[in-house]
This record gives sequence, structure tokens and C-alpha cells, in this order.
Amino acid sequence: MKIITVPHPKLKQVSHPVTQFDTKLVKFIHQLESTLYNKKNPEGVGLSAPQVASNIRLFCTYLGQNQRFIKTYINPEITAHPPDLTLGPNPDKPILEGCLSIPYIYAPVYRHPWIELAYQTVHPQTLKVTSHTQTFHAFPARVIQHEFDHLNGILFTQRALQNQLPLYQEKDNQLIKLELINPDLT
Repeated sequence: MKIITVPHPKLKQVSHPVTQFDTKLVKFIHQLESTLYNKKNPEGVGLSAPQVASNIRLFCTYLGQNQRFIKTYINPEITAHPPDLTLGPNPDKPILEGCLSIPYIYAPVYRHPWIELAYQTVHPQTLKVTSHTQTFHAFPARVIQHEFDHLNGILFTQRALQNQLPLYQEKDNQLIKLELINPDLT
């Protein structure tokens, strides 16, 4: 699958719920997961359906403590989170987010330190739909919130600029603060 980049209009659209749980959806999920798994230079830890020009409420992540694994979330909803927002566990060194749809641009973004997520999965052979609720903390919570934003047409650069946080561009393995903001990044 081709990952679209800014300023593609699909990245700004609100996605629609998945209503058809069929072999076509299973094939789409497999292709999305494969695209994320095989993405190099830069690599990613999450990929949403809107990033491949499909505005359905679905994303996958490639995370894990000791071993990375791919997981797909269908029709996700954030059902609980604390009131506070953070730039990461260390206030003196914010976590910089990046995005496969805005390659080589990074920025700190305020996120909740944990979230509770309700979502669905579909069994690839039986097409049985299962509902789940799971709590995510720290970096996985940050990734989930980033991907969830994609489903609502929100880019991480918008969040950074709304909070007057800097954007950085990677050039020659160094991060350079962007002085002029390209409106296409938001």
C-alpha cells in the first residue's frame, strides 16, 4: 500500500466507522499491517487507514516491550484518560513524535500519560468480531493517541503548533528547528 503524505486531503477528513466485517476488511487489515511492518527509512510504530487513503476507523501499531508485534484496532474509542497532559516522562526532554505521512518532521506533542481504549478485532478466518477494552500507558498510549487523531483528521503538527511547540526537520541525521512553518504540515 502507498502511504500518502501531506497535503493529501484524506489526511484531514474524519473517518467513518467500520460496518462491514468481511474478507475484504481482513485483506485490507493484512495489507495495512504488512505496509507498517515493511516500512523502512523511516520506520513507523503506527499506521492508520487514512494514511493509505481509506477513511475508515481503523489503525495498527507495531509495539511491544521485549518484542515488537503488530496489532490492529477497529472502531477505537478513548473511553477514559486522566485530565493531565504531558510531553513525556521527563519534562526536560520531551518525546518527539513523527509521522509516516509527514516524513522527517518531528515535534513534541502534549498527550495523556495513559488512556483506556475500547475497540474491536475481527478473526481472519471466522470473521467473528470481538470487543475489547484495554489500558495503555507511556509510549504505547502516546502512539494510540497519535493514530486515533488520524481517524479524526488531526495531524501531530497541528497539535504542536496549537501549543506553540517547535517543529524539527531531520537532515543528515540531525534535527534542525524549522523557522518557517509550511502550512501544508498542519
